[in-house]
Amino acid sequence: MPDQSENRIDDDLLGKYLAGETDAAESERVRRWLDQDQSERQEFDRFERIWNTAGQLKQRPEPPSIPVDTDAAWQKMRSRMSPPAVAGPKPFEPAPESAAPEPVVKPLPVEPFRTTRNRSWWQSPAWAVAAMAVLVSGLLWVLLQQTKTEPIADVAAVTTTDKIEKILPDGSTVLLNKDSKLIYPERFAADSREVQLTGEAFFDVKPDPSKPFRIRVRNTTVQVLGTSFSIRAYTDDVRVAVRTGKVKFSARKQEITLVRNEQAAFDAKKDTIIKAPKFDVNAMTFQTGKLVFDNEPLSNVIKALNEVYHADIHLANAEIGQCKVNASFENDSLEDVLKTTAEAMHLSILHDGNRIILNGKPSCK
Repeated sequence: MPDQSENRIDDDLLGKYLAGETDAAESERVRRWLDQDQSERQEFDRFERIWNTAGQLKQRPEPPSIPVDTDAAWQKMRSRMSPPAVAGPKPFEPAPESAAPEPVVKPLPVEPFRTTRNRSWWQSPAWAVAAMAVLVSGLLWVLLQQTKTEPIADVAAVTTTDKIEKILPDGSTVLLNKDSKLIYPERFAADSREVQLTGEAFFDVKPDPSKPFRIRVRNTTVQVLGTSFSIRAYTDDVRVAVRTGKVKFSARKQEITLVRNEQAAFDAKKDTIIKAPKFDVNAMTFQTGKLVFDNEPLSNVIKALNEVYHADIHLANAEIGQCKVNASFENDSLEDVLKTTAEAMHLSILHDGNRIILNGKPSCK
């Protein structure tokens, strides 16, 4: 059996071995030493279990229910593993004056193995990205709902035998003559006001410089900011007469500006706008109810009556059409106007269905 002094295992080496810090040679030396004595091997195994248990208890959040005195166990093991004391100092080291306590080798603290705490589902990066995507999508949906342009329904005002007055969404008023049609939206756009007219109407437009008011009439456009005026467009020929303010009257090739007491007409055949030399007050008759003839040829009077009353009046001969008429009427019926005119000029009135004929010799000669 090998000499115990040569194979003795010191406390430091045993501590390193239990802590798993020895190299291959040191570990082999400890194993050979333990194989020499079975009693020392059993005591070492028991202490190793205490060592491992101490390390495991350090990882638990609560103190162990049964305390383990690892220092006392280590001292007991050392006393059993150490060789008997030899009298006198060893040959290679001086004898101490007084025996110093031998160092106590304690188990090295075992740090608990740190693991990453599992995150809740709402703390995961994937959930954060998904939540952000839902938030952005919601904000975009709200924004699109606010800015989405919905189609605006049109309203059509149509007259046959009577005049009607309409108030538009911006507060402007329109007097629509009979046999006329006005199309306008239920609400105007944010930057413009636009309507369409067929027939005849008198407009009183609310001023709004930020929203130009436009009337689409046949092949022409009338644009205003705030004014009152009449438009007649029963055929492709369009007439505009301005009572107050200013309007822009434009066709495909031409554009003119009309102010108070000015009027112009669009000739569809010539594709041109012609400004009238003077203002015809009878252009507003359907709105004012007044007819005024000041030394006006009878041919012009008949033309005005046909426009105002939507009649079909004719002269039996061109000669009587040259006679001048001086008369004024207000809210009179067509029958009363014709009777007064015929009596003044010694003419007879003939009816052929809806056709009316004025006949007689010219009294103006």
